[in-house]
Amino acid sequence: MSLKDNFNDVLKDLLKKDGNAPEEHTARPASAPQAAASEQQTYTSASANSFGASTASAQPTGGAARRQPDGGTPSFETEETTVISRNTVIEGNIRSFANINVEGSVKGDVKITKNASLSGKLVGDLDCNNVLLQGSSMQGNISSKGQVKMDKDSLILGDIQTQYLDLNGKIKGNIEVGGKAEFKSDAVIFGNINAATITVLDGATIQGFVSTTFLQETSANIFPEGITVTD
Repeated sequence: MSLKDNFNDVLKDLLKKDGNAPEEHTARPASAPQAAASEQQTYTSASANSFGASTASAQPTGGAARRQPDGGTPSFETEETTVISRNTVIEGNIRSFANINVEGSVKGDVKITKNASLSGKLVGDLDCNNVLLQGSSMQGNISSKGQVKMDKDSLILGDIQTQYLDLNGKIKGNIEVGGKAEFKSDAVIFGNINAATITVLDGATIQGFVSTTFLQETSANIFPEGITVTD
């Protein structure tokens, strides 16, 4: 044994007698499962905090919930909508099985199976289910299987054919409604109107012939063929 080893042994004995001997600690490498769990926990925390929010997925809104066959979390079905944004100009016809929202300009016919919302400009015919016009301008005919609703800031140069009409804007063209037609106080109509029933509020302007199919169909029940005077 060397002199250095003897000196170290004597020093350890003295320290043990004084009670000041440092405890020896042996570093143990973490087992494989523990290390993997620690690494996974650290990665998950960093992933969540890097965006400042939790990683929970958001469910789409506005759709109908459908339960999964295995009884798990229901999925959501949302209706597709084609959006033509502002400052966008489309030249050409549009065909779609989805809803459409025209905020820009379209030059061409639009034919869809669902609903249309217009707040931009359309030069062409529109064939769809329901129509909502808000601050829009259109040159063309509207053929709607449902209803047409038009606000006071909208303008149409063309005919309207629908089942229900709620009109408060300006139209230059003929109107044919299978059901009820309502003309609000700011409505201006230059053209003939044919509807089952008509409601006209004070302030609306109509220039053209107005006829109601309801009166034609029920006139025999309302008016007798003649008046008989008896003694």
